[in-house]
Amino acid sequence: MASYNLYESGLVAAPKLEQAMVWLVDNGPVHVEPELPSWILKALVNDGRIARLRRGVYLAPTPAGRMLSLPAVATELVPRGYLSFYGALVRHDLTDQDTTLWGFVTDARQAPLRLGRDRLEFVPWPRRLPSAEAKVQAFGAERIRIASPAQALCDVLEAPRLAPSWSELVHVLRTGLARRRLSRSALRARALEIDSPALARRLGLLLEMETGKIEMGLLEISHRSNDWTRLAGLGAQARVRDARWRVELPRSRDELLAAVRE
Repeated sequence: MASYNLYESGLVAAPKLEQAMVWLVDNGPVHVEPELPSWILKALVNDGRIARLRRGVYLAPTPAGRMLSLPAVATELVPRGYLSFYGALVRHDLTDQDTTLWGFVTDARQAPLRLGRDRLEFVPWPRRLPSAEAKVQAFGAERIRIASPAQALCDVLEAPRLAPSWSELVHVLRTGLARRRLSRSALRARALEIDSPALARRLGLLLEMETGKIEMGLLEISHRSNDWTRLAGLGAQARVRDARWRVELPRSRDELLAAVRE
């Protein structure tokens, strides 16, 4: 009876929670199916001391007291994958906007991660992994495997489910060219190697709208088939057809450029 009262008052439970917390920090920060009682994990999550990112995956603070971002967690979970799409462009400082939705390229499907308002989706794209330009980079105290700026922009143009608006993509390209983080030659080389008509069409139009120059190699790929491609970042709306690049637009080029912020 006395031991039960001690447990109910927290005098026994509290030391167990503290011991578990020390172990999680020392052996973390990312834990997959940690061998701890579920009541301990639930209590620490409810107290906000650790985070449950998805079923069976928990995040503890680092010894310095910081919580890793979801891209850094994904790098630990899937070392061969890489952060791409708009989130990678944000991390490369090619826009002053932020994002709460991250896309991480992997070789197999798995459940997303959630931390506060942030969500990270694992994008199964096994054919892209072997040739992608990606490497581990330091961002402050974190290490993230991330696509190069050219790779990230090509990925978001080829698979635009995680794309921002078209006007934001123009802004990203404009910023990248001005800061010399992106170049026409690097983007052209990536697109030629990927050899996707959809990518060639969207990238060719994007480069022409911003630089006024036509990339003939991309134009050749874009005309390899007679189908049409919708513009990335603008859904299914299509009112204007750009015959040069075989892209369907929701409005004219001039109207699209007028919507781009400086």
